[in-house]
Amino acid sequence: MLNATRMGLYGADAVLYAGDLTGKAIVPILSTNEGYTTTLLGVNRSARDEKELMDLQRDITAIGYYPHLMTPKEFEEIGEDPEKLSDLFNKLIHDQVALWMQLAADRLSDSKIPLYLIPGNDDPWAIDPALNASEYAINVDGKVVDMPGGLQVLGLGKSSPTPWNTPREVSEDDFRHEIFGLADQVKDPRKTIFLIHCPPFDSGLDTAPMLDKNFNLTTSAGDVLRGPVGSVGVRQGIDQVKPLLSVHGHIHESGGERRLGDTHAINPGSEAAYGIVRGYLVDVSSNGVERSFRVEG
Repeated sequence: MLNATRMGLYGADAVLYAGDLTGKAIVPILSTNEGYTTTLLGVNRSARDEKELMDLQRDITAIGYYPHLMTPKEFEEIGEDPEKLSDLFNKLIHDQVALWMQLAADRLSDSKIPLYLIPGNDDPWAIDPALNASEYAINVDGKVVDMPGGLQVLGLGKSSPTPWNTPREVSEDDFRHEIFGLADQVKDPRKTIFLIHCPPFDSGLDTAPMLDKNFNLTTSAGDVLRGPVGSVGVRQGIDQVKPLLSVHGHIHESGGERRLGDTHAINPGSEAAYGIVRGYLVDVSSNGVERSFRVEG
């Protein structure tokens, strides 16, 4: 994304990132006398020298996990101490996000193209210091910020409740209250972009497999049952405020675009675990959204 922006590949005037910056797991790489070993996605992997180690670390990072080199003794100690494991996880996440924020500044500062971003509901609060300290990227979570062309962006990185009790979940009532509180600050809804991680309920951008009380997939006649899992509060915010554009993430298997009344809503639907990253190009004029189309790489 940064390279495409820096190169002017799409002629973008601004970039918006809809959350989910962090991965879900540490992958320990054990250092032994014979080299380095680990297990990645159920497959035993090894590296004999520093070059192969770098390749292995790159493979782990590419699917959104965090490689961490340690001795077998350190591995046992961390496995027996949940607090130490949590501290390590938060440190690796913070350091990676801080690195990305510096990368954004290094690659985009000459371009003068602003980058607006929010965290996602899965992103631990530990990354907020790195986001807020960025010299280039603008964390708009919980804010209304001016954009080029007389536009404004309203940002929220939270979600309504999920089965997994993620860090940034809030009740629908609190979510709705925060959305409308921020909406009161916008100058003109028709020149406002909602950058809200959680998609609106029953919009076609929030369709996901339905789970039973044990978190297993529910099926009927051999097919996985799917249904809406987005936020009612976000849907009500869009229906009543009627922003020009609404940008979401959260439900990765439900990418696409929809027209919700006067609002053009999109969810790129990236699948980082499979190496697929997607985005939308949206052309906006004084008449509103002129066109949009999805790109991936």
